[in-house]
Amino acid sequence: MVDSRQSRRRGELDVVEQQVTVDGHVINYAEGPANGPALVLLHGQGSRWQDHSKVLPTITDTHHVFAVDVPGHGASGRLSADEYTNASVAALIATFMSTVVGKPAIVSGHSSGGLLALALAAHHSHLVSGLLLEDPPLFSSEPPRAEKTTGAVLMRLAAEYLRDRPDGDFQRYYVANGEYFAFFGPFQRRLIKYSLKWIDRHPGQPLRIFFLPPIVNVYFEGLVHYDPAFGATWDDGAWYRGFDTAAALAAVDVPVTLIHTDWWYRRNGTSYSKDGVLMAAMDVDDRERAVKLLTGTATPEVVTIASGHLVHFERPKEYLAALSTLTARVP
Repeated sequence: MVDSRQSRRRGELDVVEQQVTVDGHVINYAEGPANGPALVLLHGQGSRWQDHSKVLPTITDTHHVFAVDVPGHGASGRLSADEYTNASVAALIATFMSTVVGKPAIVSGHSSGGLLALALAAHHSHLVSGLLLEDPPLFSSEPPRAEKTTGAVLMRLAAEYLRDRPDGDFQRYYVANGEYFAFFGPFQRRLIKYSLKWIDRHPGQPLRIFFLPPIVNVYFEGLVHYDPAFGATWDDGAWYRGFDTAAALAAVDVPVTLIHTDWWYRRNGTSYSKDGVLMAAMDVDDRERAVKLLTGTATPEVVTIASGHLVHFERPKEYLAALSTLTARVP
């Protein structure tokens, strides 16, 4: 049942944020007007529905948008640790789609949300009319390979946080113990010191560093609401219990667009660092393997972009073009 008391306008975005209880769990989402085919947006790990804010003004004019906070993120409820598997979370979102969306929808999933979108298309196919996979970690996030990826840091820290139970929230622990600011080289220590002071002065609020690019702040806006138990299941591989990536790709029978970012590859001629760490969600071989497995009703469209991981925020025009082309292919 939808809780209309949670509904409210979000600035200039033509959406209403509301909550519904599904199988005993609260799902928070933002819904736009019925201006076209249904579109479900699933963000990546550590994020929330608001990180789609750059593309929402456009797609709410052309689609009936449902931007979901994945359980364990944003204002959605938290699950027990054993419920954080791709299969279980996808089943919960499938029930949400059945009860709230009420018709087949295009599903766009970013990163871990892409794996959820894939599970929906493969195992709840009656609910999905088209599939947009936005730089998902296909094959690379499966253990033991996941340990040598850039994404492994968040999952490892989530598991360590739950084990050590330190004072302070997970956002603070992540800043103090992670490598998020390593890209800034000699300024890393200063940024960590600044950030920890800011967090201590603003408890419960997302870190804001006014002198850094917006992509930094949007990341922490989601991280402050993140359940580290979600990440811990990726660290120990439990996320994949009951889900097989290759089998799911082969089962998809709707139009698909796969977005692959290759900024690191174009710059260095390889997807890997000198230490053998995958510096992207997928390497070229992962992408080609996925394309070969996607042998459903239509040839998948592959969009390769020299971008960072969060395409819909960093390169919104390219994301919107990919979505528009996919929408035109959906019967």
